[in-house]
Amino acid sequence: MRVYVILIFTLLFSLVSHAGDNDEHEVKVVGDKNYSDNAGLVYDGIDVSNYQKDINWRATAADPSIKYVYVKATEGATHKQHRYRANIENARKHGVKVGSYHFLSTSSPIQKQFENFISMAKPEEQDLIPLLDVETHAGWSAKQLQDSVKLFLNLLEDYYGCKPMIYTGMSYFNTLLGYDFKNYPLFIARYSKSEPQLNFGAKWILWQFSDKGVINGIDERVDLSRFNRGYSLKDITYRPTNSKKRNDRPRQNVPRPKPKREEARPDVPYPPGYHNNMSNKERAEAQKRADEEAKKRKKQEEKRLEEQRKAQEKARKEEEKKRKEEEKKRKEAEKKRLEQEKKRLEQEKKQREQEEKQRREEEKRKARDNAQARMKADKDRTAQTDQQPQDNVEKRRKDDLESAKQERLASERSKEMSNTSNKKTGSKTTKKPSNQSSADNDEIQYNRGKKR
Repeated sequence: MRVYVILIFTLLFSLVSHAGDNDEHEVKVVGDKNYSDNAGLVYDGIDVSNYQKDINWRATAADPSIKYVYVKATEGATHKQHRYRANIENARKHGVKVGSYHFLSTSSPIQKQFENFISMAKPEEQDLIPLLDVETHAGWSAKQLQDSVKLFLNLLEDYYGCKPMIYTGMSYFNTLLGYDFKNYPLFIARYSKSEPQLNFGAKWILWQFSDKGVINGIDERVDLSRFNRGYSLKDITYRPTNSKKRNDRPRQNVPRPKPKREEARPDVPYPPGYHNNMSNKERAEAQKRADEEAKKRKKQEEKRLEEQRKAQEKARKEEEKKRKEEEKKRKEAEKKRLEQEKKRLEQEKKQREQEEKQRREEEKRKARDNAQARMKADKDRTAQTDQQPQDNVEKRRKDDLESAKQERLASERSKEMSNTSNKKTGSKTTKKPSNQSSADNDEIQYNRGKKR
């Protein structure tokens, strides 16, 4: 009876805690600093819930950056978003690719949560693969969380015929989910300017980098996200390969764990009232099986933790190896760069020496040409100086000849005038021997010298 009372109070507390819209994610990413507004930011899509109230999808769809939108459909086993239907229909009407997500609760059975989600998110209305929002593990151990998430994902995959996507924080994935979920499509929240870094070799498709985006048509702030390099809308497009339900996976629920106590024996998830119909022997055998199952789970948990530790160690070693290889490549590149720089400096030095040699040769050639020009000018001046006295002597000689000639002509005219005067007077003059004048002799002597 005490158990039923506790269950009733637990259920009432769950209903009260999830009353109202309950649209905003309960647990935001811890340790990741957010930055606000989307001015100048690159984003590819958004997610919305009742928190954003009524949306003007005509204005929102006009934003060319929005390639997709995820709409919150359900939370836990009972909560349904009353604006979900309007958001899905109006977003698709205005050409926006839409998908649906469920917020995982730790206070409700997984089967009930799954049934709540599929009652809202119809496969024919989905453009994107279904999304499971995993942000809290209150009351669950890491193993119970992983088993619950795995069960929910299997149910989604069976129903929708495709592999669903997981939304969670970076540190949450690295510490609580880990290796078993690395091959699922991942939507990682990290409110920072640096991209998410996941362990176990996992790759994220979408990164929610801010919850303070400002979008036309939406009055409240909006979560902004974008694709990883190498991924696009086709990687999250809903393409069912098998939409029929399969019964090859177990449908059991993962019960909500009780508070941990030291040396507490785990309960076996039998149906209500089952233990009341058991004998002491059957109860002892059931308890024995529970103990064995607990030991088995403990060994499995230890094995899983060891495998996880080994995987982390392997990832660390690979990362260290990769870092060393990158450092080696960096050093080789630096060495190559220094060699190229040295070679370039040598080439520049050689080029400068060649240019200096050419400059000196050019200066020598100019000096030689200038010297030759000066020598020629001096030679011309010397020749001109030597020729000038000869010209002066010749000029004086010609002037002397001309003067002698003029004197001779004057003498002849004087004689003629004297003879004419004598004839008139009838006087006789004594005729002197006709000797040539000194001028005539000079002229003859000059002619002879010239012939020689």
